[in-house]
Amino acid sequence: MATAAEPPAKRSRRANFSDEEIMMMITGWHDRQAVLREKFSNIVTAERKKQAWEEVTHEINSVSRVRRNREEVKKKFADFKSVVKKKLSIRRQEQEKTGGGTSEAKALTPLEEAMAQVLKMVQVSGVPGLQDPGSMYSI
Repeated sequence: MATAAEPPAKRSRRANFSDEEIMMMITGWHDRQAVLREKFSNIVTAERKKQAWEEVTHEINSVSRVRRNREEVKKKFADFKSVVKKKLSIRRQEQEKTGGGTSEAKALTPLEEAMAQVLKMVQVSGVPGLQDPGSMYSI
């Protein structure tokens, strides 16, 4: 007789990033953004970017109870950045709605605020010297 198959071994889940780890990740990225956000070139090589992420990971591991690796930190940064950008987009849409009333947008946490501040430095605010076409005409 065949015995019942044993259930597959339960995969252990990594611990969530703590607030301290996330803040260390944000500041580590901010300190190295010149390398980490640049396109590849003779100066910014894949090896240099890898080294910068290793430095960020090392800083996180210095305050963490859980040993993190570079790929895990890169993924967390990308995911967290995506969440913050989505919340900022929703807030912007709520502000531009017609009809007034109260905003349904959720408030940002202090960590999300910190990431938003870092993202503001990266975003392009416009083209210098270009005049707004709407300001050229008077009614």
